[in-house]
Amino acid sequence: MDRRHILLAAHPTVGHTSALRAIGAELRARGHGTSFAIVRARVPFASRWPEPVRAASNLPAAIAAEGAEVLPLTASPAALWHAARLPRATGQAELEIALALFTSGLEAQARHIAAHVRRAGASVVVGDYLMPAALLGARLAARPFVALYHSALPFPAEGAPPFGTVLPESARGSGAWREAEARLVRMGAAFDARIARAARRLELEAPGEGLLLRPISRELNLLATAPELEPGLLPLDGKVVMTGPCLPTGAALDDAGRAVLAALPRDRRIVYVSLGTVFNGQPVVFRSLIAGAAATGAHVVVSAGASFDALADLRSTSVQLHRRVPQVPLLERVDSVITHGGNNTVQECLAAGRPMVVIPFGGDQVANAHRVERLGVGVRRSATTLSLDAVREAVETLRAASFRDRARDLARSLEAYGGVRAAADAVLGLG
Repeated sequence: MDRRHILLAAHPTVGHTSALRAIGAELRARGHGTSFAIVRARVPFASRWPEPVRAASNLPAAIAAEGAEVLPLTASPAALWHAARLPRATGQAELEIALALFTSGLEAQARHIAAHVRRAGASVVVGDYLMPAALLGARLAARPFVALYHSALPFPAEGAPPFGTVLPESARGSGAWREAEARLVRMGAAFDARIARAARRLELEAPGEGLLLRPISRELNLLATAPELEPGLLPLDGKVVMTGPCLPTGAALDDAGRAVLAALPRDRRIVYVSLGTVFNGQPVVFRSLIAGAAATGAHVVVSAGASFDALADLRSTSVQLHRRVPQVPLLERVDSVITHGGNNTVQECLAAGRPMVVIPFGGDQVANAHRVERLGVGVRRSATTLSLDAVREAVETLRAASFRDRARDLARSLEAYGGVRAAADAVLGLG
């Protein structure tokens, strides 16, 4: 076998690393080497920082434990400031901060990536689509670049609100809609300009314009989704391969993970509740979700994250409370899911054929909530109007055969795409 070395790259968030880590595991299982370039978020008194910063600081060690060589990238002084502000922003303000975060330290990180590519003899660079340092580092090292998209949400879709907004589809044509479109154009232009400035300093040709809303790589763009999951998606230019969701396969469970699954009842409906890794520090919201789900008579499994200690009094024979859970195998055992609508959770629920109640707080979650409703696999509810009765009604709604059957049919259709295997095949085809 021709052994290759592949460099993977992303910013330190669970959402932007999960699919890349799954692809890396598949490559290593085939006998290839991998490095993972990731910004190292070293902060003093980490326990006092917001949950996203704490989670980011733990990611490099978790990736190294999986068997990848970790290439720590230096964070710019502005990066922590942007990261700390991110959870408090919503809508396009959140997207604007995220883009500033993801382009901080761009030039230095690109140089570091390029040097490592040459040193390790990497044949391909695979980077998150919002990791432009990986794109420039690949160009600097004269290697092909593969951009990974978790879904097709950045791309225009018929009838969908402008990327990053919290507007409902019913607002189409309104003044707020037009302003959101104009603001998105301005953010896209600023994103292009930051990348172009770094490219000039690196003596590279600028990658072009419109990078935020079109496939960014000229060699290959992997979309960890499928046409069935992207209603209204307009045609995409360039080399695009849809692989279906890229989920971890054959991952070993630790003792805590096995305990979570072993405690599940086999004779009751199970509702899983999670607010992801960025927005989980909301015990008041969790209490409404747990009470509403439990009121349906279901067994409730909760991944509470930063709210774990504050919810300890809710633990009972009907409420299984955990700080974190092995989400992918857990989804095979539950009946429905209450989620914030993050990309990872939504794609994992779609792959498992589980209907969802989506309660978005911002960013891609709002777009995912629209997408779940358009697909007929769930309902959206507002975090500002939650009550026990509202949550109970939403969970009961998902018991309808139309939601269950639609979710299962979509999951069956995804099996043909290949997921991480198809992604690994495409990457190795470039080396």
